[in-house]
Amino acid sequence: LRLIADFGLIGLPNAGKSSLLNEITNARAKVANYPFTTLEPNLGVFEGKCLADIPGLIEGASGGKGLGIAFLKHIEKVEVLLHCISCETGNPLKDYQTVRNELSKFKLELTQKPEIIILTKTDLVDPGCVMKLIKELKKGNKKVIPVSIYNYQSLEELKKVIK
Repeated sequence: LRLIADFGLIGLPNAGKSSLLNEITNARAKVANYPFTTLEPNLGVFEGKCLADIPGLIEGASGGKGLGIAFLKHIEKVEVLLHCISCETGNPLKDYQTVRNELSKFKLELTQKPEIIILTKTDLVDPGCVMKLIKELKKGNKKVIPVSIYNYQSLEELKKVIK
Protein backbone atom coordinates (compact mmCIF):
# COMPACT_ATOMS: atom_id res chain seq x y z
CA LEU A 1 0.00 0.00 0.00
CA ARG A 2 2.98 2.30 0.42
CA LEU A 3 3.77 2.31 -3.30
CA ILE A 4 2.06 4.86 -5.50
CA ALA A 5 4.05 4.11 -8.64
CA ASP A 6 6.58 1.82 -10.26
CA PHE A 7 8.65 4.79 -11.46
CA GLY A 8 9.06 8.27 -10.02
CA LEU A 9 10.16 11.21 -12.15
CA ILE A 10 12.33 13.32 -9.82
CA GLY A 11 14.55 16.36 -10.25
CA LEU A 12 14.77 20.08 -9.77
CA PRO A 13 11.87 22.34 -10.78
CA ASN A 14 11.59 22.86 -14.56
CA ALA A 15 13.56 19.71 -15.41
CA GLY A 16 10.87 18.55 -17.84
CA LYS A 17 9.26 15.90 -15.63
CA SER A 18 5.63 16.78 -16.39
CA SER A 19 6.27 17.17 -20.12
CA LEU A 20 7.91 13.75 -20.16
CA LEU A 21 5.01 12.17 -18.26
CA ASN A 22 2.55 13.69 -20.75
CA GLU A 23 4.50 12.33 -23.74
CA ILE A 24 4.98 8.79 -22.39
CA THR A 25 1.49 8.32 -20.91
CA ASN A 26 -1.96 9.74 -21.48
CA ALA A 27 -1.55 12.06 -18.50
CA ARG A 28 -2.40 15.70 -18.94
CA ALA A 29 -0.27 17.31 -16.25
CA LYS A 30 -0.07 21.10 -16.27
CA VAL A 31 3.11 22.30 -17.98
CA ALA A 32 4.50 25.84 -17.77
CA ASN A 33 7.86 27.59 -17.93
CA TYR A 34 8.09 28.51 -14.25
CA PRO A 35 9.12 26.59 -11.12
CA PHE A 36 6.58 24.66 -9.04
CA THR A 37 3.93 24.25 -11.70
CA THR A 38 3.51 20.78 -10.19
CA LEU A 39 2.49 20.87 -6.53
CA GLU A 40 1.04 17.35 -6.22
CA PRO A 41 2.23 14.16 -7.92
CA ASN A 42 0.69 13.46 -11.31
CA LEU A 43 0.21 9.83 -12.30
CA GLY A 44 0.25 8.19 -15.71
CA VAL A 45 0.31 4.62 -16.98
CA PHE A 46 2.45 3.15 -19.75
CA GLU A 47 2.35 -0.56 -20.62
CA GLY A 48 0.88 -1.39 -17.21
CA LYS A 49 3.59 0.54 -15.35
CA CYS A 50 2.57 3.50 -13.22
CA LEU A 51 4.72 6.64 -13.43
CA ALA A 52 4.56 9.46 -10.90
CA ASP A 53 5.66 12.99 -11.70
CA ILE A 54 7.00 14.17 -8.33
CA PRO A 55 7.08 17.94 -7.75
CA GLY A 56 10.52 19.52 -8.08
CA LEU A 57 13.01 19.40 -5.23
CA ILE A 58 15.15 22.35 -4.23
CA GLU A 59 18.22 22.73 -2.08
CA GLY A 60 17.11 22.63 1.55
CA ALA A 61 14.04 20.48 0.84
CA SER A 62 15.16 17.86 3.36
CA GLY A 63 15.24 20.55 6.03
CA GLY A 64 11.66 21.58 5.30
CA LYS A 65 12.30 24.39 2.79
CA GLY A 66 9.16 24.95 0.74
CA LEU A 67 7.09 21.78 0.57
CA GLY A 68 10.25 19.67 0.33
CA ILE A 69 9.46 17.11 3.01
CA ALA A 70 6.04 16.38 1.49
CA PHE A 71 7.69 15.94 -1.92
CA LEU A 72 10.39 13.67 -0.49
CA LYS A 73 7.73 11.49 1.16
CA HIS A 74 6.25 10.88 -2.29
CA ILE A 75 9.65 9.62 -3.47
CA GLU A 76 9.55 6.99 -0.72
CA LYS A 77 6.52 5.51 -2.49
CA VAL A 78 8.12 4.67 -5.84
CA GLU A 79 10.28 1.68 -6.76
CA VAL A 80 12.61 3.16 -9.40
CA LEU A 81 13.82 6.74 -9.69
CA LEU A 82 13.87 8.38 -13.11
CA HIS A 83 16.13 11.32 -12.25
CA CYS A 84 15.46 14.11 -14.76
CA ILE A 85 18.22 16.64 -15.34
CA SER A 86 17.71 19.49 -17.79
CA CYS A 87 20.57 19.95 -20.24
CA GLU A 88 19.79 23.65 -20.53
CA THR A 89 20.77 24.58 -16.98
CA GLY A 90 24.12 26.16 -16.22
CA ASN A 91 25.48 23.14 -14.35
CA PRO A 92 23.62 19.83 -14.85
CA LEU A 93 26.16 17.90 -12.74
CA LYS A 94 25.56 20.23 -9.79
CA ASP A 95 21.80 19.84 -10.31
CA TYR A 96 22.20 16.06 -10.07
CA GLN A 97 24.21 16.34 -6.84
CA THR A 98 21.71 18.78 -5.31
CA VAL A 99 18.87 16.30 -5.64
CA ARG A 100 21.03 13.36 -4.50
CA ASN A 101 22.13 15.32 -1.43
CA GLU A 102 18.53 16.12 -0.50
CA LEU A 103 17.57 12.46 -0.86
CA SER A 104 20.42 11.32 1.40
CA LYS A 105 19.75 14.02 4.02
CA PHE A 106 16.08 13.03 4.19
CA LYS A 107 16.56 9.24 4.20
CA LEU A 108 19.70 7.47 3.12
CA GLU A 109 17.60 4.54 1.82
CA LEU A 110 16.28 6.78 -0.97
CA THR A 111 19.78 6.89 -2.48
CA GLN A 112 19.78 3.07 -2.60
CA LYS A 113 16.75 2.87 -4.90
CA PRO A 114 17.43 1.88 -8.51
CA GLU A 115 18.02 5.05 -10.52
CA ILE A 116 18.07 5.92 -14.20
CA ILE A 117 19.29 9.37 -15.20
CA ILE A 118 17.32 11.10 -17.92
CA LEU A 119 18.94 14.09 -19.59
CA THR A 120 15.98 16.18 -20.72
CA LYS A 121 15.68 19.02 -23.21
CA THR A 122 18.55 17.66 -25.30
CA ASP A 123 17.17 19.53 -28.32
CA LEU A 124 18.16 22.83 -26.69
CA VAL A 125 21.92 22.20 -26.44
CA ASP A 126 24.81 21.13 -28.65
CA PRO A 127 25.00 17.33 -29.17
CA GLY A 128 28.67 17.41 -28.10
CA CYS A 129 27.66 18.89 -24.76
CA VAL A 130 25.09 16.10 -24.30
CA MET A 131 27.71 13.43 -25.01
CA LYS A 132 30.10 15.03 -22.50
CA LEU A 133 27.37 15.03 -19.83
CA ILE A 134 26.52 11.39 -20.52
CA LYS A 135 30.17 10.42 -20.11
CA GLU A 136 30.44 12.32 -16.80
CA LEU A 137 27.23 10.90 -15.36
CA LYS A 138 28.06 7.33 -16.38
CA LYS A 139 31.12 7.47 -14.09
CA GLY A 140 28.72 6.69 -11.24
CA ASN A 141 27.74 3.42 -12.96
CA LYS A 142 24.28 4.79 -13.73
CA LYS A 143 22.22 4.28 -16.86
CA VAL A 144 21.90 7.63 -18.67
CA ILE A 145 19.29 8.27 -21.36
CA PRO A 146 19.26 11.52 -23.36
CA VAL A 147 15.69 12.56 -24.20
CA SER A 148 13.81 15.32 -25.95
CA ILE A 149 10.02 15.31 -26.08
CA TYR A 150 10.44 16.42 -29.70
CA ASN A 151 12.59 13.41 -30.62
CA TYR A 152 10.50 10.28 -31.21
CA GLN A 153 13.53 7.96 -31.19
CA SER A 154 14.73 9.17 -27.78
CA LEU A 155 11.25 8.69 -26.31
CA GLU A 156 11.14 5.16 -27.72
CA GLU A 157 14.48 4.38 -26.05
CA LEU A 158 13.08 5.52 -22.72
CA LYS A 159 9.91 3.48 -23.24
CA LYS A 160 12.03 0.35 -23.80
CA VAL A 161 13.69 0.89 -20.43
CA ILE A 162 10.34 1.38 -18.70
CA LYS A 163 8.94 -1.82 -20.24
